[in-house]
Amino acid sequence: MALNINGTTGISGVDGSASAPAVTGTDSNTGINFASDTVNINTGGSTKATVDSNGRLGIGTTSPAQKLDVTSTNNIAYALDGWSLAGKGDSSDILFGGISGSQFDTLKFYTSGSEHMRIDSSGKVGINVTAPDKILEVNNTGITNHSPCLIHASGSDNVRVVGLRSSRASGGTSAHMIEFFDSSGTKVGNIDSNGSSTSYNTSSDYRLKENVVGISDGITRLKTLKPYRFNFKSNATATVDGFLAHEVTAVPEAVTGTKDQVATADDVNDEIKEGDPIYQGIDQSKLVPLLTAALQEAVAKIEVLETKVAALEGG
Repeated sequence: MALNINGTTGISGVDGSASAPAVTGTDSNTGINFASDTVNINTGGSTKATVDSNGRLGIGTTSPAQKLDVTSTNNIAYALDGWSLAGKGDSSDILFGGISGSQFDTLKFYTSGSEHMRIDSSGKVGINVTAPDKILEVNNTGITNHSPCLIHASGSDNVRVVGLRSSRASGGTSAHMIEFFDSSGTKVGNIDSNGSSTSYNTSSDYRLKENVVGISDGITRLKTLKPYRFNFKSNATATVDGFLAHEVTAVPEAVTGTKDQVATADDVNDEIKEGDPIYQGIDQSKLVPLLTAALQEAVAKIEVLETKVAALEGG
């Protein structure tokens, strides 16, 4: 190879080729060769990387389309221009697909060679859906493991699993829309729909209970309840019936929280700061057993009085 040396061009010579690079080491087919405004890096007689006249670097391609274009059939990322990146593995890919202008407008996730999730240009997320029409759309078609369950959230809190079922429960017309489980895996409630109405259910099977006794003081406890008419400050025009949570001492399990509670440093999070009020709540459905017991006691008393009145009138 001839080399020219002068003070203007420095060192120059032949361009070379992939199989016979212009600059080599001891391996004659591994080195650097040149073309018009292009530099190529070669190993084993073939070009592995190219820098073109636009400053684009191609790895695995001699015609890079992006500032960094890494092209391969597997196990590599490719097409990075500051906005767009696609990663491809043997069968698991992440693709920013559907080029729109200088940016890719869809992010796709592949496993086992098939697309299983995407985020489209409008921000909609589809899981097992390639054309989501909701902000989040989940489809369980073809999923054999836990096929009725679209969302399965596990943890150590009291609510362990939330499951959305897309089909009717076996043997009936009711569908389990959401199911709740405790930390031990025992189902503690569900929301059901039969197509025309919705039921909000808490666990009540006798096999889950012990020390079962009747309510004998229904009327006494009922008298402690103080129902009111009122409106919420946030809606001054709507008057409703209800209770003040801290006054419902007859059925303490119906009430959550503590009267006049405020947030401490341990309670601070993204939605609440120290000193903020933590409001009490009430599940009024839990008052039904007491109301039923009190009504039964009252009915029994009425029936006794009716018997006595009938006897007096007959005499």
